[in-house]
Amino acid sequence: EAASEKQKQAEQKGAFEAAGGDEARIDDLADAGNGFALYHRGKARIASPEGFVQQGGFEDLEAAAEGGNADAQLWVGEKMAYGLMGYPLKPNSGLMMMEKAAKQDNIDAILAVGLMYEQDTFMRDMAKAKTWYERGVELGSEKAKEALAKLGTPQDF
Repeated sequence: EAASEKQKQAEQKGAFEAAGGDEARIDDLADAGNGFALYHRGKARIASPEGFVQQGGFEDLEAAAEGGNADAQLWVGEKMAYGLMGYPLKPNSGLMMMEKAAKQDNIDAILAVGLMYEQDTFMRDMAKAKTWYERGVELGSEKAKEALAKLGTPQDF
C-alpha cells in the first residue's frame, strides 16, 4: 500500500508540475482532487483578505491532507497540534497528521514531529524525538543533525 501511495503522490506531483504555474489548469487539477494543486490553491486562498475565500483555502488544505499530500498534512497537523488559525487544540490528532507527512520523508514534518516529542508538554517522549531526528539525519538534514546533537544522550532523558 505504501508503494501505491508513493506512486499516487508522484503522479499528482508530475501533473501539478506539468501545469507550469497556469492557475486555470491548477484549479482544474485541484477540483479533480490533486493534492499538490489543492495545497497550492489552499495556501493562496488562505492569504486572501476575503473570509469566504479563506474558508475555501482551509477546505482545500484539509482535502489535500486527507488525500495524502505531505505538505498539507504538515500544515493541517501543526494547526491542530498547537490550536492555530481557528483550529481547536488537539495535540494528539495534530501529531498523528504530522507523522503521516514525516513517514513520507518530508524533512520539515520530521523536524516538526521531533520538536513536538521533544518540547510539547502533552506529547513529550525524548526517545521518539531522537528516533525522528535520526531519520532526518539519514535523509541528510543538517537541522535534524543539530536537533539531535542538542537532545543529549539517553541518560539525560
